[in-house]
Amino acid sequence: MKKKIAHLYILLLLVSIFSVKGQMRVHFINVGQGCATLVEFPCAAILIDAGGETNPLFHSSDSLKSFLNDFFDKRSDLNHTFQCVYLTHPHIDHTRGVSVILDSVYTIKNAVTDGLEHGSGKSGQIKLHRDAQNSEADTDPSNDIGLEAITTSEISSAGLTDAMIDPVTCSGTDPVIRILWGTSTINPGWADSDFIDENNHSLVIRIDYGASSLLITGDLETVAIHDLVSKYSGTSLLDADVYVVGHHGSKNGTTQELLDKVTPEIALIGSGDSTRKLAFTAWDYGHPNKGILDMLQQSVSETRPAIKVKAGLSKKKFVDYTITKAIYATGWDGTVDFEADSLGHWHKIESTVIPATVNVNTATLSDLETLPGIGTVKAQAIIDFRTSHGNFTTANDLDNVPGIGPATISLIKPYITF
Repeated sequence: MKKKIAHLYILLLLVSIFSVKGQMRVHFINVGQGCATLVEFPCAAILIDAGGETNPLFHSSDSLKSFLNDFFDKRSDLNHTFQCVYLTHPHIDHTRGVSVILDSVYTIKNAVTDGLEHGSGKSGQIKLHRDAQNSEADTDPSNDIGLEAITTSEISSAGLTDAMIDPVTCSGTDPVIRILWGTSTINPGWADSDFIDENNHSLVIRIDYGASSLLITGDLETVAIHDLVSKYSGTSLLDADVYVVGHHGSKNGTTQELLDKVTPEIALIGSGDSTRKLAFTAWDYGHPNKGILDMLQQSVSETRPAIKVKAGLSKKKFVDYTITKAIYATGWDGTVDFEADSLGHWHKIESTVIPATVNVNTATLSDLETLPGIGTVKAQAIIDFRTSHGNFTTANDLDNVPGIGPATISLIKPYITF
């Protein structure tokens, strides 16, 4: 009997190991007011957007770089390689971190964009375009970055996919990546203000991993969302388990018409912390909007333990709000990680990483960066302050460091010594 139990234990262990290897993981990275999503497959990784918020209190590129370094350290088999990088549209909150991923430590095999080279984030998108073009300059095709600029007119009602859009080929469950929307080169009848708005030319990306599905609509707004729904009215291509909420939870980034087609189990919102009361933050935009949260509460089917958050009524005006459905936002939850199998089962991955205790008077930059919410900018500020003012004696002394206040001190206090 003991031998049978031992054999059963080994069998269950092997099943567990192989099931983990056969999962898709969606890492919704905290880049503040912006979006960056890393999708991890058993054989590859792709990145969708690389944007975020940067101000004296938060630096999205530091956050993105830190996450990617940790990720590739754990997935050394991927050799710091993105099989594809997708930029939904050239706005700075989606492209700011392009310089991070174009660092020589990473390899990009393919890039897919909407092709536009204007907008607040044009510099990042142009840089990715030029790097792809320049990679073709020599006679060695092995270092080429494949580039595809998507227009909506080339997309059929079955979506668009090819070897660049979907360069991931895994044994077992092979993911399917499709583009459902791109740049409209001819005005489809929108107002001029809608047509010149880069948001309405966002890539819409659908990923299927067996029976599990993910839908990202970039910052598509109401007029384009209506046309998107019409385009796929006779299909199930908008029906997805996980919906990345359009335009950071803005009141014009999601419609009930769209939610009725998506029927989401889980919703993810890329928005910043509304307590950062600065320009170009969630507070400044009023994100996520209460009306959108109301719609999501009615439309999302899964639940989560109740959490009290702030919901935007308008710019710089918020009210208390209780979330009970499976709605997650980087502004409330930080980086959010989900895992899915090929049968359509999703579960949230709970982080169990606890920072090591560091002495703030002697810690190096990299040591300080391990503390919760302390990226490169704040870590360097701590070092600069102690260099000019002497050692800290209590946690409250850190309140004098630019960019650090009571909230940060509360989070890092258990992990610091003097």
